[in-house]
Amino acid sequence: MKNGSTILVVEDEDIYRLILKRVLESKGYVVLDAANGAVGLEIMRTSKLDLAIVDLEMPVMNGMEFTKWVKAINPNFPVIIVTAHAADFPPQDILAMNVEAFMQKPIVTDELLKIIRDI
Repeated sequence: MKNGSTILVVEDEDIYRLILKRVLESKGYVVLDAANGAVGLEIMRTSKLDLAIVDLEMPVMNGMEFTKWVKAINPNFPVIIVTAHAADFPPQDILAMNVEAFMQKPIVTDELLKIIRDI
């Protein structure tokens, strides 16, 4: 994914969302953000996006629900799933959603950036 691409960060933890936003913006990406999946879907409906980075554990609408909705509309839309609670979600269930990557928190920034560049 090239610089200037628009990335949606869907993360309920304010500090984590801010850190991801700043790191990605410092690398030349345009970043929109949402505190839960429902807000993220509204942004998806009204904005042209190139990628979503989505936390699994969120109020209102979790990351699995968000990803299922996105993939039902556009199966090729790239999604990276992140979580601090990997034990609560079997990896095979997450990968079965056809996501581009699944990362455990804390995220290694260089690893995330490499995945994004390779998409």
